[in-house]
Amino acid sequence: DHDPGAFDEAFALSVRKVLHIRYTLLPYMYTLFYVASTQGNTVIRPVYHEFVTDSNTYGIDRQFLWGPAFMISPVLTQGATSVTAYFPDARWYNWYDGSEEPYRGESSTVAAPADIIPLHIRGGFILPTQKPGNTTEVTRLLPMGLIVALDDDFTASGGLFWDEGDTINTIEDGQYFEASYTVSEGNLQSSVENDGYPGANSLIFDTISLYGETSEITSVMVNGEMCTDFDYNSQTNVLLITNLNL
Repeated sequence: DHDPGAFDEAFALSVRKVLHIRYTLLPYMYTLFYVASTQGNTVIRPVYHEFVTDSNTYGIDRQFLWGPAFMISPVLTQGATSVTAYFPDARWYNWYDGSEEPYRGESSTVAAPADIIPLHIRGGFILPTQKPGNTTEVTRLLPMGLIVALDDDFTASGGLFWDEGDTINTIEDGQYFEASYTVSEGNLQSSVENDGYPGANSLIFDTISLYGETSEITSVMVNGEMCTDFDYNSQTNVLLITNLNL
């Protein structure tokens, strides 16, 4: 038997952690599939598709990307507790704590204990997320969030596509919700591109995580009002805004 329950509790806990990460990223993945269906982009892609001028990426077959922004460097050797990962010339942030990696255009040995897959977010992109439940049906009803990973110019962009999830031809019939997100000069803006799915009105945005802001953040405003539920970690340069209820 190969299902998680056939192994020990430690293995089950590790699998649960990984599944929760995947469920957290379902809005990002769902949006990637929307872009793939309407524009022909790939969902899972080799690293060199995003860094075509970097010849060091041409032979990489032990790392890959979800879309343009999420890099996965899996352990493919039995018993290994680290991997050698290549970081193309961009800002890269550790998925687990949002800290910026010091590597650019170079390879590095990355720790990968049994319950950790090396995961990194590329600067310049905004990833929609959702609080993970135990099923996709439950997850779809839980609060959403944004991960904002800044690039060298302290800008980022991204989007969200959302529909009923089962109905066909929602794109053709305009029965979907689409929003775009941009960050520049310390401001995050959201723009609704299509508002054809009434179910989107029941979704709540609750958290925003901002990675890579090196200036001390002492105040946050949301829709013109002061926000007090935030924490800025000057060691990792991570800003976490919570309890937004937007």
